Amino acid sequence: MLTIYAPSSNKNSKAWEVFNGVEKSWPDQITKLDNAVETDPVSNSMFWGFVGNNREMVKKLEARNHNYWFTDTPYFGRFNNNDLRPDNHYWRICKNTIHVPYIKDCKSDRFEKFGIKIKAPNFAGKHVLVCPSSSGINSYLDRPNWTTEITEQIKRYTDRPIKVRHKPRGRGTSGPSEAKVPLSEDLKEAWCLVTSCSIAAVEAMCEGIPVFCDNKSFAVDVGNIELADIENPYYGGPEPWLYSLAYQQFTPEEFANGTAVEILLDKGIL
Repeated sequence: MLTIYAPSSNKNSKAWEVFNGVEKSWPDQITKLDNAVETDPVSNSMFWGFVGNNREMVKKLEARNHNYWFTDTPYFGRFNNNDLRPDNHYWRICKNTIHVPYIKDCKSDRFEKFGIKIKAPNFAGKHVLVCPSSSGINSYLDRPNWTTEITEQIKRYTDRPIKVRHKPRGRGTSGPSEAKVPLSEDLKEAWCLVTSCSIAAVEAMCEGIPVFCDNKSFAVDVGNIELADIENPYYGGPEPWLYSLAYQQFTPEEFANGTAVEILLDKGIL
C-alpha cells in the first residue's frame, strides 16, 4: 500500500502532476490522505515538497526509520509557468531522503537531453557565492539561521567578498523563472558556491565552480563539507553524478506511462 499525502484542498497544485501519474503506474495499491490534516504518517508514504504538514511528517518517518518517497523540483528541466506541458518539465523522486544522496551507474542519455555543457574548473574566481536553501529546508536540517551562521563561518577562513543570493520567489512559486538576476550572472567570477541543499549546486558544478554543502546535500559526493578548506577546494569530475541525477527525475508523462517505475525498478530503488 502506498499512501499519498496530497494537497486535497488545492486542485491547482503542481503536486497533482506527480500524483495523478503515480496513480496510473505505481505497482502498489494507493490511498490518498490530506497533507493539511494528517500529522501521524504511515510507512511507505509519498510527499510532494514541504507543503501542508509534510516536513513534520517526513521527520517523523525518518525518526521511526520508516520508508517514504519524496518528490519535488528537479535537478534539470524545471517547469516554466509560461510553457507548461506534460513532456517538457521534470520532478525528482527520492526514497527515504529529500535529495538523491548517492551516485548510481547510469548512462548519459537522460542528461544529454538538456544540452548542458560542463566546463573545466579554472579556480580564478574572486567572490564566495552563498545560496541559502528555502526556510523549509533549513528548518528540516534544524538550522533555521543557516545564512547568518554560514557567512560568519566563511569569514573565519577567507577574506574574499561574500555575495548572498536568496532563493527567488514570485507568482506563488520559486526558482529560476522568478529570478530578476540569473544565477549564471552571480556565478561569474565566483570562487566557490556555498549552500545547504540548493539545486544551484548543479549549475555551479557545470560551470566548473567548486561547491561547499551540508552533509545531507545531494552534492555531498562531489562537493566539499569543511569550510576550513575554502581556499583549497576540491572539484571532481561531475559527469557520473549528473548522469545519476538525471535518472531520478521524470516528466509528468513519464510518471503516468510507467517510465519512472521502470527506471526506478531497474536501478534497484523501487
